[in-house]
Amino acid sequence: MKLKIDTNWIFAVMLLILIGVCVSGNQAVQEKQMTSDHLSIMSGNSGGTYYYIAAGQAKILSEKLKGINVTTQSTSGSPVENMTLVEQSPANLGIVTIDGFYYAENGDEERGFLEPMQDLRVIQVGHTAYLYGLSLEGRGVENYSDMIGKKVSVPPVGSTTYYMALAVAESYGCTEENSTIIPMSSSEQADALKDGTIDVAFMAGGIPQATVTDLDYSSDVVFLSIDNEKLSELNDQYPFWDSVEMDAGTYSGQKEKMNCLSVNTLLACNVNLDTDLVYQITKILNEGTQELAGIHSSGAEWSFNMTESFLDSDILEFHEGALRYYSELIGGKIE
Repeated sequence: MKLKIDTNWIFAVMLLILIGVCVSGNQAVQEKQMTSDHLSIMSGNSGGTYYYIAAGQAKILSEKLKGINVTTQSTSGSPVENMTLVEQSPANLGIVTIDGFYYAENGDEERGFLEPMQDLRVIQVGHTAYLYGLSLEGRGVENYSDMIGKKVSVPPVGSTTYYMALAVAESYGCTEENSTIIPMSSSEQADALKDGTIDVAFMAGGIPQATVTDLDYSSDVVFLSIDNEKLSELNDQYPFWDSVEMDAGTYSGQKEKMNCLSVNTLLACNVNLDTDLVYQITKILNEGTQELAGIHSSGAEWSFNMTESFLDSDILEFHEGALRYYSELIGGKIE
């Protein structure tokens, strides 16, 4: 006797298997897009601009993101620490400089990135970070050329401004061989300058920088300016960094203009953070520029106008959710 096979039944079974595979595949995609009821913004030390900006962003986002609490986490502010934490979890956002993001994306052993970090994306480009060179009256330092043989403090090891400070110092012949170079946070630097345990401090931050403002109020600060020739050499050697002329009177004790190195910062996230959530974050932050400026003056730079010039950058990759928002503003899709 021949067995009669019901081809309709076989088709139904195969259809169910196919549906199961599709559903499983969709679930895998959905699982990769992660949401969280808590987000942390990796910032910097508590006396710096990163921390105040991140605290402001956290406040704005917590008030406007339904069901999501956003907090600030104080860190060293180094690209290695902040980007490692962002790479590890979609629940972490992080502030970093543009060159720090680039080295993290591509890997650079000298900068501490042993392998490329493939899960980093940009949400928004923000304020410019400046490198200040400071001393106090009576320390024998009136210009950068006076640093040799002195005790010089630089920002924490691994931060962009750490490398910027070393580059400026070395351009004037100040090295670990002929001077004492000590990494410190900005708050530690202020105390050390007052105590006389250091002679020069390279401090990083926006305008105004909180620690610089406090130091300027309490002490006779000497503001150090990079010579134009040295500035040109540094710009050629380090194209990620810009040169800026800070007007006299920016701080009460600053009698003359000051040439500084600067670099832009950005807010990064993990590629696996939910696209719709990143869209909301991007929208809230770009529409909250004035509110952030009320928390810290550098917040005024965290705007669409600042970000727009970097949207077609070859060195920055934006998150899909952020690009969706910026495409709406521009009126066309951004690739």
